[in-house]
Amino acid sequence: MAAVDCIVKLGGSALTQKDQLETLKAGALQKAAALVAKLYGAGERRCIIVHGAGSFGHFQAKQHDVAHGVSTGSAVSSRLRQGLCLTRLSVTKLNHLVTDQLVRSGVPAVGISPFGTWKTAFKNVSQAGIDTVKDVLDSGYVPILHGDCALDLEQHCCILSGDAIIEILAQKFSPRRVVFLTDVNGVYSCPPDKPGARLVNYITIGPDGNMEPPVLTSVLPHDTTGGVSLKLQSAVNIVSQSYGRIPVLICKLDSEAAERACLTGELEEGEGTKLFFKDI
Repeated sequence: MAAVDCIVKLGGSALTQKDQLETLKAGALQKAAALVAKLYGAGERRCIIVHGAGSFGHFQAKQHDVAHGVSTGSAVSSRLRQGLCLTRLSVTKLNHLVTDQLVRSGVPAVGISPFGTWKTAFKNVSQAGIDTVKDVLDSGYVPILHGDCALDLEQHCCILSGDAIIEILAQKFSPRRVVFLTDVNGVYSCPPDKPGARLVNYITIGPDGNMEPPVLTSVLPHDTTGGVSLKLQSAVNIVSQSYGRIPVLICKLDSEAAERACLTGELEEGEGTKLFFKDI
């Protein structure tokens, strides 16, 4: 399968006020769209954009326990079905807003919802809608995927995070780089709102997937996707599974570093976090 130039993850916290129901950061979305337009205009036309849900979807999913589905053999309640539908209405609303802004910025963006073509078993991806993404890319468009609900073979449904989607996309398309754009400068030694938190410029990944230095992370109460810990684990998996052939960079969306990370795969010290592979 033909490689892509770049996979960009637009973090839900960067695009939305994550603690306020369905509240968009309009300025941040405009900057994200301008950045993708520059990436596309610079010739990096085989790029894939994945965005998180942020405050779109997480509240509905949490309220109706969509992430946990049902126990094997149990009946699916009407409350759970309603919760899945409400969650999808919310996440697709954000996908429309993101795609609309990208198109307005000159990017031939096409929104793709994973539901139905991506499936899971015990929350692990068992079927990925890769052919749809490939067809969109090969036709000259930029696919815009998002965190979504998924039908699960064992528990009826679950939440499929944008980070899990990126991990599969990286395996299938072997991008030249993967860039996570967040609401903070990168990965910190502990949650950035804690005293003594410092930016980690480099994280080294060993063959066993262990990272050095170790990092403490946190999760918001309504975050149904695993928060920072799952996001970082997805980044680690991309580096380790590709034996370092796919570099991963994490930096702030609203920064000069974001453009350089997407276009060149480089970051200066203090601008973000870059993950490397080290074969011990």
